[in-house]
Amino acid sequence: MHIKYYGTSASEGWPALFCNCSACQEARRLGGRNVRTRSQTLIDDTLLIDFPPDTNFHAVQYGLDLTKIKTILITHSHHDHFWAYDICMRMPPYVAGSRGKLTVYGNDWVRKLFYEAAADFHGADQFIEFRTVQPWQDFVTEDGYQVHTLLADHNQPELALNYIISRDGKTVLYAHDTGKFSEEYWNNLRGRYFQFISLDCTGLDQNWESGHMGFLAVDQTVARLKEEKCMDDQTIVVVNHFAHRSGFTHEKICSIEEPKNIKVAYDTCEFEV
Repeated sequence: MHIKYYGTSASEGWPALFCNCSACQEARRLGGRNVRTRSQTLIDDTLLIDFPPDTNFHAVQYGLDLTKIKTILITHSHHDHFWAYDICMRMPPYVAGSRGKLTVYGNDWVRKLFYEAAADFHGADQFIEFRTVQPWQDFVTEDGYQVHTLLADHNQPELALNYIISRDGKTVLYAHDTGKFSEEYWNNLRGRYFQFISLDCTGLDQNWESGHMGFLAVDQTVARLKEEKCMDDQTIVVVNHFAHRSGFTHEKICSIEEPKNIKVAYDTCEFEV
């Protein structure tokens, strides 16, 4: 599987909207990998994870080819992960030519937002099929991925989702946005081996354990993943979904994480597993 990160920030972007803190000033000054858009990841060419308001930017500036997308997995209803009105523009008169089937998977809160937007577009649901999923559920996408849903620790009482995605003997754990895993979550991981693991690290040096994670919670999670034999030294581990924090740059995050054999995501970075 080929994994490409198009957006790697938390909800406010980095540099953040309206912010003039030292981290945002440095991001504007340095540019490059220090500039982060809202969360979105592509697996191969057809499976997209999340659909933020920056999706059009990802298509225009980063080359994301939305015409190839067959499946979209939505983690939860926050605006930086699901911008329903833009998805609904996958219909005439906003597009030219025919479109194949697009299936969007999400929880009940995401479903509500989708149908609210679709009502304004008068027939968008004819071009997009929405399927509601719950935590701890298995399904197979139209493009052949086996998916297992996990209950994230985020935005309760919404049942925010993380995803296990498998195909051709390779398995990915995509764990955003979430705090530390519950025991039921661990029970669903046990017995699985992951070639690729993507972990929330929104808090950076903040010792967040609920809702999001920081460096310490990531370290503890990786240690248990090894203990449970869900990963080994061949597994690619990536931290992602960063909020602006004073004093941090991409290089500084790398200096903390890379000695632990953890990769630091940036917009347009790619991995092969």
